[in-house]
Amino acid sequence: MNYRINRNWVLVAAAVSLGLLAAYLGNKAVQDRMAQLDEEAQRGQEMVEVVVANRDLGKGDILVSEVLAVRKMPKQYTHASAVPPAAFANIEKARLQVPIKRGEALLQAHIDGLGQRVFSTILQKGMRALTFEVDEISSTAGMLRPGDRVDLIYSVKSHGPTTPGEWFIYPLLSNVSVMATGQSVAKQDAKGAERRYTNVTMEVSPVDANRILLAKSSGEVTAILRNPDDETKNDSPVLTPAALMAGLQKKPAPAPVMGRGIEFMIGGSGGSSGETR
Repeated sequence: MNYRINRNWVLVAAAVSLGLLAAYLGNKAVQDRMAQLDEEAQRGQEMVEVVVANRDLGKGDILVSEVLAVRKMPKQYTHASAVPPAAFANIEKARLQVPIKRGEALLQAHIDGLGQRVFSTILQKGMRALTFEVDEISSTAGMLRPGDRVDLIYSVKSHGPTTPGEWFIYPLLSNVSVMATGQSVAKQDAKGAERRYTNVTMEVSPVDANRILLAKSSGEVTAILRNPDDETKNDSPVLTPAALMAGLQKKPAPAPVMGRGIEFMIGGSGGSSGETR
């Protein structure tokens, strides 16, 4: 069976193909020209890196590395409050208070709290931030920094009839995260100088928060710095002065070092006539 091709359809198909080709070439030419103009505009200009959105973001979205990118822009066209990559740690996990488009530079005004880190956003779900006063000893002489891990030790005097006034030392909590020292949530200040503070903020569960508050009201709580890679629980037994003294009294004296005496060779010939003492 012979089919006759309608010339009109052939012409339509050809016209559509040519139209699509022209649109593609026209779009490519525009993009190439824009890239050329952008390159010419950047030539001889100082470029700076800023944080931009790598996709459309809405109000309330959390600022994490997965939704942001770094882009170079001419300094003269960059907003003064644009966030540089070096400042990302200060706004990480903060929330947007306005939506921004993909590729748009992130400004301090876009961030909830005008760029101030919203402290509650860095708390894990189900945890609480507890702030309490510390003295020089329990702050490890000012060496505690946000991000450190500590054990909390509870010291209390007995009020019982058998041991009135005797101190009891308990391991209260192990491996507690320090969120802030004073007003600082950074690991160190800009100059890296030693900081002084009168309170620390720790991330604890609601139950542990109640335990710390009760311990603070009835005795003393001391923070002991620990290695961040050490996750073992502090399960040391309750200690009292009597137990401490008993342990010291039972400690055996060091055994004398027994070894071979020194040989003195008399004679010097090395033969059988030599005498050994």
